[in-house]
Amino acid sequence: MKSFIYAKIRFIGVLFLLILFNSITVFAAGNEEYFRSVFDPDYYYNQYPDLQEQLGNDSEALFHHFVTIGVREGRLGNAEFNLRAYVLHNRDLLDYYKTDLAAYCKHYMEIGKAEGRTCLPTGDEQNLIGTYSTHYDTTVPRAVNIGIAVERLNGTVIQPGQLFSYSQTLLPRIPEHGYVMAPAIGRYEYGGGICQVSSTLYAAMCDALLPVIERYPHSSHVSYIPVGMDATISEAGGKDLKFINIGQDPLKIVAETNEGTITVSIYLVSKETLETVMCLQ
Repeated sequence: MKSFIYAKIRFIGVLFLLILFNSITVFAAGNEEYFRSVFDPDYYYNQYPDLQEQLGNDSEALFHHFVTIGVREGRLGNAEFNLRAYVLHNRDLLDYYKTDLAAYCKHYMEIGKAEGRTCLPTGDEQNLIGTYSTHYDTTVPRAVNIGIAVERLNGTVIQPGQLFSYSQTLLPRIPEHGYVMAPAIGRYEYGGGICQVSSTLYAAMCDALLPVIERYPHSSHVSYIPVGMDATISEAGGKDLKFINIGQDPLKIVAETNEGTITVSIYLVSKETLETVMCLQ
């Protein structure tokens, strides 16, 4: 009984936060058909016992859950299609469709299915749910700040229901924390360059279908990432990159640099694995 009450409270709480921060997938009437085309209410109800308790066999309530939360948790709407897997395994689509989840469903139904594109987990993901890479010049001062940001971001664990803040993770951008003066848009500042890391993280979040709570685009185009995939950070302006872990398992961010390439990846981590690692430390 306690587990049911906890699950109910958690479901309502996450849903409220998503509504509060406008992070629910908003779909126009013309787009609803694409979500429905990859959704089978009977399959969804029978596949997920927790939803049987929370929502009952109400096809519209189940569909609403699928669109607003389920797809982002990696749940299947039917036996043949998993949206998270489709985005992860078809890398050419992310830069084009970005956060338009209905567009991925439409692409699958109209093109991807006939092309035989991967649309289900393959078993080779090793708990990877999202990843993205960008490139930078290692010979300029901003590379120092990129290295610091990547080091501080790497290994971050976000528990279920926890709010992640990129700015807080990186600490204040001051010389005492190792940051150097480097170019930003329209000026020089300590920490110039960290926006490339936040943008790479944001793109990995989009790849993982994680709901963004706070994100701001740059005031002008940046060359290292496609338009619409960037995320600027400003201490003075109060601009941050934030998201909530809406899933039932912890998330781990792995960030690394390699000869001018930044790669940020997001993994699911089981609670048992996390507890084992913590005991060994």
